[in-house]
Amino acid sequence: EERFAPLRGNNPSAAAPERVLTTPRPNVVVVILESFARTVMDADVGGLPVMPNMQRLKGEGIWFENFFANSFRTDRGEVVILSGFPAQTRMSIMKLPAKSRNLPSLARSLSGAGYATCFSYGGDLNFTNQASYMYATGWQQLTWQKDLRFDTPPSDLIDFIQGTVVYYDDRLMCDWFADRVIALSGKGEPFLAGMLTLSSHRPFDVPFSKFDDKELNAFAFSDECVGRMVDKLKASPAWDNLLLVLVADHGYPYPRTLAYNEPLRHRIPMIWTGGAVARPRVVEDYASQIDIAATLLAQLGVPHDDFDYSKDIFAPTPPRKFAYYTFNDGFGVVDASGEAVWDATGGRAVTETNPELLDVGRTMLQTTYTDLAGR
Repeated sequence: EERFAPLRGNNPSAAAPERVLTTPRPNVVVVILESFARTVMDADVGGLPVMPNMQRLKGEGIWFENFFANSFRTDRGEVVILSGFPAQTRMSIMKLPAKSRNLPSLARSLSGAGYATCFSYGGDLNFTNQASYMYATGWQQLTWQKDLRFDTPPSDLIDFIQGTVVYYDDRLMCDWFADRVIALSGKGEPFLAGMLTLSSHRPFDVPFSKFDDKELNAFAFSDECVGRMVDKLKASPAWDNLLLVLVADHGYPYPRTLAYNEPLRHRIPMIWTGGAVARPRVVEDYASQIDIAATLLAQLGVPHDDFDYSKDIFAPTPPRKFAYYTFNDGFGVVDASGEAVWDATGGRAVTETNPELLDVGRTMLQTTYTDLAGR
């Protein structure tokens, strides 16, 4: 507990954060991007960028340069993004309804502030117990494959745990979702709308042909779909009062030589854009998905003291700035001073350019599991 105190999320009595938005209560859209690794975003093939739209959007909004995922799977990543609760190693709190319903959440906090909340997904929301978690944590309306009717048949998605499932691809979903956001904006009531993309996932079969590499081609397809969705929103009246958060659920092992436990494997993009963003800028501070909830709620003037782990990135005197992540066999921590990765199976440090960070990781891991046991 002593060691966790300086790592804890912001004190609710802390001074007001730096304002990065033009309005205190914009409409909020959070798009979770399947496997959008920073290494893939920065890749090119023969001089052609794999993700030209993400590169473009990076310069148009708030870009978080040193941003990290907290896990390697979607179910963990969603909970971290939407509830600010650290990812676990060999388990997932999303699959434990009695515990996950007690988590704080962006949806619950914003619904308490008068926001309507909805989430959309092109697959089966019972997958990894997403629907149960989302209803329990304040999402008022969920729309998924059973509710949608498109002329194009759904595609296959292969998950190592769940097997083969079917989903609607990103081109269909991004176009549909843009129309939904525009319609919600026309109602004149504040809203939080979320969506999870899917096409940049195994087996990477997409209606698109740009690169010979099947994986990179799928990422390029998703990037094009997201770019077109943003352009559609930008051309509509909804844009002026919109905060659009684009963030990956986790990274991806690209290049293939990238080890599963090293920090670069967990580095991901996050972009804040929309008419509600005051100006483009680059945020150099080290942060992770855990910090999204406090940072967003603070900008909206909504209390976030129930998010014990989430730090407001724009607070004038924030706690220590670092990124923490877990994988099956251990944890990693990275900040401006260096990095440390611990292999719990082997009982050894894989790397420790700053050994002090090992204590940060141990403290976060133990605090998470102690917290989990009491929920």
